[in-house]
Amino acid sequence: MPRQERAVRSREAIVRAAARVVDRHGLRAATLAKVSAAAGLSTGAVYFHFADKDALASALEQEAARALDGLAAVRVPGAGQALAALVATTRELARLLSEDVVVRAGFQVSCDRADGGVPLLRARLAALLLGLLEDARRDRSLPPGVVAEDVVATVLALTVGVQILSRQPGAAREVAQAVEHFWRAALPGLTDAGRRAEPPVGGPQE
Repeated sequence: MPRQERAVRSREAIVRAAARVVDRHGLRAATLAKVSAAAGLSTGAVYFHFADKDALASALEQEAARALDGLAAVRVPGAGQALAALVATTRELARLLSEDVVVRAGFQVSCDRADGGVPLLRARLAALLLGLLEDARRDRSLPPGVVAEDVVATVLALTVGVQILSRQPGAAREVAQAVEHFWRAALPGLTDAGRRAEPPVGGPQE
């Protein structure tokens, strides 16, 4: 195997091992010695790719950020379907969090490094959701009476719950069901809020 390909595979193995360690023990307890043992590589091999634990944590956060960028490409064909794209995006994010330990650990690292502030990935996700809601507003799949920021805050809370639930073994099905239950309850409310905000046709004009 060529040296460059071997180095790429070694780095990928270290990142995935670090994700497993963070997912199980948290960032504070994720020492490079534990990561090297989980990867089946020497500590020196880990240091060859990452100067310290902070650099490795950044790599996990960046992998999760790339996954979020990929979610921005989620599209539902057809006019007036931007709200459906929002739902599809949350479903895919939940799937990633439950099935991809690197993405899940990246979100955990982002929370652990926030130091009381807004986690970087959560802010990035909020911007993505707000953009989807603005699209929904433009194509009228989101009623005018709905406050986009309220929807974003609620979906972010759902995501935090999904993160926690996803750490349990074999939780993928339960996570998917939780997201479906959420939207089954939330979507009718979004539509009703829009209808209540609209004045009746032919009603009194001020």
